[in-house]
Amino acid sequence: MLESYIFLQDCITRAKNRVLNLYNISGKRVGLQNSLEFHQIRLASYTMTAPSSSWKPIFWIIDVAIAVYTIGFLFFRIGELVPLLSIYPTQSRAAFLGTCVLHTSSPVSRASKRLFCVSSILILIYVMDSYAPTPVPSVSYVKAAEGPKTIVITGANSGVGFETSRQLAVTYGLDVIMACRSKAKCAKASDTINAEIASSKSPSGGTATPHTLDLANFDSVASFANQITEMKPPIDVLFNNAGFVPDPKLPVNEYGLDPGFTPMHLSHFLLAELLLKSNPSMRVVNTSSGTHHFCAIPYAFVPKPLLKFFTYQQNPGCVDEDFLQNGIRSETDNAAYIQSKVANVMHASEIPRAHEQSTAVAIDLGWVGTSIQSFMTGSLTPASVGWMRSASVGVLPVLHAILTKKEDLMNSLGRKGGWAEGGIIVNVYGRVEEPFSASHWTSKGISGYDVGKERMKYLGGLLWRTSREIFEERGLL
Repeated sequence: MLESYIFLQDCITRAKNRVLNLYNISGKRVGLQNSLEFHQIRLASYTMTAPSSSWKPIFWIIDVAIAVYTIGFLFFRIGELVPLLSIYPTQSRAAFLGTCVLHTSSPVSRASKRLFCVSSILILIYVMDSYAPTPVPSVSYVKAAEGPKTIVITGANSGVGFETSRQLAVTYGLDVIMACRSKAKCAKASDTINAEIASSKSPSGGTATPHTLDLANFDSVASFANQITEMKPPIDVLFNNAGFVPDPKLPVNEYGLDPGFTPMHLSHFLLAELLLKSNPSMRVVNTSSGTHHFCAIPYAFVPKPLLKFFTYQQNPGCVDEDFLQNGIRSETDNAAYIQSKVANVMHASEIPRAHEQSTAVAIDLGWVGTSIQSFMTGSLTPASVGWMRSASVGVLPVLHAILTKKEDLMNSLGRKGGWAEGGIIVNVYGRVEEPFSASHWTSKGISGYDVGKERMKYLGGLLWRTSREIFEERGLL
């Protein structure tokens, strides 16, 4: 309390002395050439510095905390900030200009600048999580459109898979087939959802049914697909959601294949092909990631001699001829995750070309707080402090991809050729995009490597043929 009083007294004294310096003893103004100069000096008189050295450590800690939080925020949310700039270009420029003016303006106190930084981040979190996302389809919209009724979701016992299952069954009244590696965890998750449906004042009529599926085992995938087919419900949507971040140098699996690429792409490819046989108009939704852009960004903006400092040792486009010939049959490397994520986009892009009645969407969730990595779990997580999206926010693009009518998806894209030109992407804000259409997917990058849209389309076709050959050799397709 005493320190606060001393601080206040010191501030008043400083302000008083600055104002008195503007006048001589007789009350005449000294050294002021015009009123503008007078007001500038008077405004400067209110700009005060820390009055006591005892406050400096506290202010230093506050500055460090703000800096650390800002760095973490930018690191985890850069994938959401980039599309936000394209959605609100004018507002973004105005905000940037205002920030520059404020931080270079001397009359503004450091305390005000700190408050501005904290307020700006809180506003950004609100914009990215609540304002910018497109509203999800309503229950009445889905019913009027005679939307999907039966959904298969892999990795459904936790994170985005669980939250998607819960919202589809509880809110929209759909029948969800939950496919999980752990039978016990899957049963517990489905029981939780069914209990919520039963306790609702107006039950939606949805259901959640647990099934076991091990995506690391091709026989398990084939057995699961056979079980679902024998149940005879028409499958409207397959949501290929399960994924993880593989450690580098994991040895090849029993099939002699990359143990990260196998469950995240190959098994999902097999599952989709098997279910499409009896459900030709099924929609396939793949969980991709904004990290798939790292397969292009370094090659677009970094000179060739410097690439080794800006990549995860991935090839241009990640899934290229060399990877499909050698990498797919090798241990995991540092780029294992983004290789699988770009493959998810390629797969979705190719499905409507190979199955003309079907539709396919790859989704970018942003960085969502799930259990996909160990640092995302516990009581204090990146999601709990606003560095990542929560699962409830992360599912918004998923719900768009699953529930929006195919005509509405295509209309919002404005593509004349329709689904015959391939699948699409739904970004973090629920907006539709062309795959590989961003400026960094270019054949004219600084590095000289071709990662343009036509090149990626060719590689997508090559990935499709390679994936089919792997399963045809084993008699699974």
